[in-house]
Amino acid sequence: MKVRSEIDRMKSQQKRFFKLIKFKEALSRMEKAIPDKPLENERIKSTRALGRVLAEDIIAEKELPDHDFAAMDGYAVNTQNIQNASENNPVKLNITGELYPPDHPTKASIGTFEAMYVACGAPIPNGADVVIKVEFIRREKGEIIIRKPVEKHRNIAQSGEDVKKNEIVLSKGHIMRAQDIGLLVALKQEFVNVIRKPKVAIISVGDELTEPFGISSNKTANNNAYIIASLVEYFNAEPILLGIANDNIGHIEQMIKSGLDNADIVITIAGCSVGLKDYVPNVLGGLGKPGIIFHGVSISAGKVSGVAVTQGKPIIMLPGHVGSTVATFYLFVIPLLNMQLGLGFSDLLPKITCILDGKVTAKPTIDLVLPVKVHIQADKYHAVPLKKHLSILNNLVDANGYVFIPAGVEKNKNDIIDVKIFGGLEFFNMMR
Repeated sequence: MKVRSEIDRMKSQQKRFFKLIKFKEALSRMEKAIPDKPLENERIKSTRALGRVLAEDIIAEKELPDHDFAAMDGYAVNTQNIQNASENNPVKLNITGELYPPDHPTKASIGTFEAMYVACGAPIPNGADVVIKVEFIRREKGEIIIRKPVEKHRNIAQSGEDVKKNEIVLSKGHIMRAQDIGLLVALKQEFVNVIRKPKVAIISVGDELTEPFGISSNKTANNNAYIIASLVEYFNAEPILLGIANDNIGHIEQMIKSGLDNADIVITIAGCSVGLKDYVPNVLGGLGKPGIIFHGVSISAGKVSGVAVTQGKPIIMLPGHVGSTVATFYLFVIPLLNMQLGLGFSDLLPKITCILDGKVTAKPTIDLVLPVKVHIQADKYHAVPLKKHLSILNNLVDANGYVFIPAGVEKNKNDIIDVKIFGGLEFFNMMR
């Protein structure tokens, strides 16, 4: 009898934080409880800025190009000398020299009825205002023959045509791409200020887990942690794998405190349901205010997920089943990462319109988060619902996006639906 009452007490304790709320309410509570403030800046080499978020406007300190140059191989001439050229009245110009790209800056010039050969990229000699392509010119004994006029500035890349001095070329909050780096290099901007990458501590919970490499064990490989670490890195943050916490309150608390000391966000995987050994909510409930802001969301998958805030830092409780782990990462962690990067509380995932290849029904009170496989058929996107058990990892391997179906909503085959794509790489794989 005494044993039974102790079990009942423990069950009651495990459930004291668990209360299902709507998904939108969960997001609202997160926005209110977590400071919407980007992390501090750091200064890095512009050549290493791919994927980073700018912490400042980039103002051009010079023009691009900084001089006029030939955009084609041809002959630099003055349009005034050839304005009356025709088939019946060809104009002959004396060739006075040649210019090539290394010849910048140049003091070369042409006079009346003179021309100069310029290779693509070479500076334009003084006195010239047009480049006539080689294939449109007849050359004879040190002269070129022009049989029609050409408009001014043709085939010339003019100074400042690309970028004006003091122009804002990239704005604060811009996510750097390869072409943006090329622009900074062209402007000779060696360093750039970016938002520091969020550090994310990852803790797996469970006596049944073991690290996957090394000594052979009958325990379950801790693969969920490596999925989440890879996703953290993919979404522009720095993962810190803290390892496995035993099903022990003291050990869980110790590791969460270590995460708070070393990271901006802490993620726990498993140990957050309402079983006798699901200690994570109890630990978070005692770490400091405001503590748990919700535990339990009316979504499938991920009903037992939750969020706490301690020391101004969010702690995200992800469920242990791999499908639920990944689903709740996309729903709750990505918006936090983006917020800390100054991008706002949003997932920013690409969304595409698809034809549904199947029937999907959400339960009356539970929103459905369902992985789908998007493929292209007859130049249209089709989404195949993946209905295997969520704990099967291969189900996620087949998936490249997910659909969110509100509670009580039914979608039938050939209905048009919106699919959130997991990330840009999925498009590449989709097209193969």
